[in-house]
Amino acid sequence: MHETRDSSTMRRDDLPLAVPQAPARHAPVMNPARGSVPSTRIEVRIGHNEVLPGRLWAAAEPRALVAVLHGLGEHCGRYAALASDLTHAGFSVAAVDLPGHGDASGARGDMRSWSTVRDNVVHALWTAPLALPGDLGRLPRVLFGHSMGAVLALDYALAHPRALSAVVSSAAGLRSGLPPWWKLALANVARVTSPALGFPTGLEEAGMSRDPEVVRARAEDPLVHDRISPRLYFSFNEARQRVLRGARRFAVPTLLMHGDADRIADCAGSAEFAADAPRAQVTHIVYPGAYHEIFNDLDRDRVKQDMVEWLGKTLGRATAVRR
Repeated sequence: MHETRDSSTMRRDDLPLAVPQAPARHAPVMNPARGSVPSTRIEVRIGHNEVLPGRLWAAAEPRALVAVLHGLGEHCGRYAALASDLTHAGFSVAAVDLPGHGDASGARGDMRSWSTVRDNVVHALWTAPLALPGDLGRLPRVLFGHSMGAVLALDYALAHPRALSAVVSSAAGLRSGLPPWWKLALANVARVTSPALGFPTGLEEAGMSRDPEVVRARAEDPLVHDRISPRLYFSFNEARQRVLRGARRFAVPTLLMHGDADRIADCAGSAEFAADAPRAQVTHIVYPGAYHEIFNDLDRDRVKQDMVEWLGKTLGRATAVRR
C-alpha cells in the first residue's frame, strides 16, 4: 500500500499497489447486487411505527462493524458485492434501505426528516445486529456512505463524532450542478403544498459506471428509482452546506474517495472538504477516469483494496482483501 498523506489529494494512477492489479479495461463483469457471502435480514426501527428493512453480512471473526448508507434512488441490496469483499477481509457489514428507497415504505425519494434518519437510523444500524449471534457490540464502528449517503455519513460524524471509529466517503454529493430555475421555483412551491411529491432527479444513468453491466443492472433493477421529493431535496442541500461549513472541526478519521470523471457528484466537493478539514483526520484519494460509482467501476479492485488497507491502518490492524 502507498504511504498515505493526510488531508492531501492523491491521484490513484500515481500510487504503487500492494497487490498487483489487472488494468482497468480487463475488470471482470459484475453486478453490484450479487455477492459471494449470503446476508441475514435485519430490521431497523425508527420511532414507534416505522421499520426499515436491512441486511447483515457477518464475518467469521470480525475486526469492525461497517454500516452502509446508500445513495439517492438506490437500495442496500446493491452493496452485496462490496459487502462480500469486506466480509472476506474481516469486516461485518450492516446496511438498510433508507425511507422512500428499496423495500422501505414511503413515497419514492422522500424522507420526512433528514435529522431523524441521521440520528436514529444510523444509531439503530449499530444496535440492530446485536440481536444476532456474535459479540458485535465491542467492535469498532465504521460508517460508509455513497453519494447522498456519504453526505449523511459526514453529517452524522459532525453531530456524533464519539460514536465512530472511522468514516469512508464514496463520491460524496457535496457539490453538483443547480437545476433549471423553473424547476427550482416549482420545487419551492411544492415544498409547501406537496412536500413528498416525487420529481425526476435528472441523474445521468450512463454516468454511473464505465462498466455496461453495472448500468444495465441498474436499469433492470425494480427497486432503483429516479425520484426526489422537494422535502428531501432541500434537506439534502442544507446538509451538504452544513458538512462543508463544519469541515474545519471534523474529528473522525475519514477516507474521501472520488472519481475525477464523476458527472453525478462533482469531485470538487470532496476536494473542498479535504482542504478545509484538519490534516490529521482526512485522507483524500482521486481516481483518474472513474465515474460516480467507484466501487462498481472499472477500477473497483483498486478502490476496494485502498479502502481495506486504509481501514487496517486506521483501526490499528493490517488487513488485506482475501479471495
